[in-house]
Amino acid sequence: MELQEVAKSGSARPDVPRSGACCSELPESLGDDLLMFGGYTEDQSLNREATNEAWVFSLAQDRWAQVACNAPDAPRVRLACGAVLVGNEVWVMGGWDPGHKRDGGSILQDIWALDLTTKSWRLVEPQGEKLPAISRFACARIGTRVFLHTHRSTDSILVLDVADPKSPVLSTVPVQASSQDGVPPSRGLQSLTAVGDQLYLYGGAPQKGPMLGDLWVLHTSCMQWELLHPKPAANGWTPHARCSHGAAALNGRIYFLAGSYYKDDGSGLQPTAELFAYDISSNQWHLLGDMEIVTGCPMGGIAQLLFLSAHCLSNA
Repeated sequence: MELQEVAKSGSARPDVPRSGACCSELPESLGDDLLMFGGYTEDQSLNREATNEAWVFSLAQDRWAQVACNAPDAPRVRLACGAVLVGNEVWVMGGWDPGHKRDGGSILQDIWALDLTTKSWRLVEPQGEKLPAISRFACARIGTRVFLHTHRSTDSILVLDVADPKSPVLSTVPVQASSQDGVPPSRGLQSLTAVGDQLYLYGGAPQKGPMLGDLWVLHTSCMQWELLHPKPAANGWTPHARCSHGAAALNGRIYFLAGSYYKDDGSGLQPTAELFAYDISSNQWHLLGDMEIVTGCPMGGIAQLLFLSAHCLSNA
């Protein structure tokens, strides 16, 4: 498997690199494949500014294009938010507005929908419960249900019913613990990947303690967690614990790329370019990328984009 840069010209991409953005696949009929929203923009001097820009990417045309929104109302700047496709809209949920001058910013609790035809935003106000202030969470849609796994998701999980997109219903749904292993411990910056009616939760960073590298599955038919114990890859390797990685399902496997983990000396985060696949039927890891950082390989901030591209290709 080879990683390739597909949008090479300077005018074909966002003019400032960014991290912490969220992204979503797009309907095939639209002509573009995925949408990226928000994040930190970082110039050559490493000056950071949060943004509320939206960009779409076309795999067929190898180009980025900024979305010119028609409505005056739009989500405020944010990063570490979540995005899912609901019909002909991309819904952006929660996130963190870092504010200015290190004032701590604001953890957000709003939901916005971008109409992909009119290019206009609308504020979504769910029935039932109000969205709590959340960031660094993971979300995935199965049918008409959007699941949000946050640091509070221990004995329950947030479920947004979007059967009626104009009147969605948010509720906290209890989950059952595994008889032997309990429930996934609290975490953020994890991945949540939908395969059929199951949700696969991997990795993440707890508020205290070591980085996580566990793999769980939530059986949504009975809302019960199960801790998986995958067999190592043929060479004995297993993925390094990590957060802020990319994940996508393709042909019976879930692929995990990049992310970061704590350095052994405690001096900060170490990016990784590991590329592993988890084979669902055989319950086994497969190492697909070198254990060293690959030159030009996308790291944690953009890994999700890469794998949503792979997901879109698989559905084309």
